[in-house]
Amino acid sequence: MNFQVVFMKDAQRDLGVIEEYLSQFYANTARKFFTKLQDMVLKLESMPYLYPAYDADRFFRRMVVGDYLLFYSVEEERNLVIVHRIFHAARNISQQILIRRSYPDE
Repeated sequence: MNFQVVFMKDAQRDLGVIEEYLSQFYANTARKFFTKLQDMVLKLESMPYLYPAYDADRFFRRMVVGDYLLFYSVEEERNLVIVHRIFHAARNISQQILIRRSYPDE
């Protein structure tokens, strides 16, 4: 059974910020990051529980993509993997922001 991966608005904004930041460096830096991200996200379609639960809130799962952490949840009833946020790993996630439990169609 394949799952559909959906990026919430916050995650889409995070991707824009990441692209803008990485594009300041070498021309290929952003492209390499997004290629790696795409490859890893595609795995979630068939293996949504591939990455571990986030210790601070086990509703979320955490995937490490280079220097970034991608937080997602799995909604089995609708065959969805929901990407909520993507943060730089050096940030103190628990102090920076609360990850909102949001769902598509909200």
